[in-house]
Amino acid sequence: MRKITVLALACAIVLIATPPASSQARLDIGAIVPKGGDFSFGKVATTNTDGFLDEWPLVPLPEVGLYYQGDFGLVKLGIGARVFSIIAENMAWPNAYAELDVGKVAIDAQVGAGAFFMLGLATRADFGQVLIPDISAWFKVGKIGVFRLGGGAAGLYVPEAFGKAMFILFYIGGKASMTL
Repeated sequence: MRKITVLALACAIVLIATPPASSQARLDIGAIVPKGGDFSFGKVATTNTDGFLDEWPLVPLPEVGLYYQGDFGLVKLGIGARVFSIIAENMAWPNAYAELDVGKVAIDAQVGAGAFFMLGLATRADFGQVLIPDISAWFKVGKIGVFRLGGGAAGLYVPEAFGKAMFILFYIGGKASMTL
């Protein structure tokens, strides 16, 4: 898995660096609201998490992403970092994304890999087998489509914490996606 991750990130860097005239910085600021989640792709023996998101209150989790983006018409590719905040804890990881931009709809496929940082009460870093995939669809609001509403599913695969299981989180949210 490590070789595939390194190869995917290297390809993304090459693709983004190829057309420097159309490359730019992108900032995503928003929040998601978890609507459900569970472990899949195996069982977790050390954690009892059955239904812990079933009673999740309507509390948004702030999110920020900063990327170097290449614009290829309908497709945008970017590489950078993504950060989530859960009250007293912030989680960050390196992230790459591909976005299909079809009029008022944007479909994002993202993957974070190789590292996971926690900053706050439980400050620590985890390197190696960390995979954070995310797929989402967003409806662009307004004339220029900076503000977006949508939802998706994100995964968290950390074998040292969850064994062979991947946690899948379903969410709705909103964000502002701006080129700098």
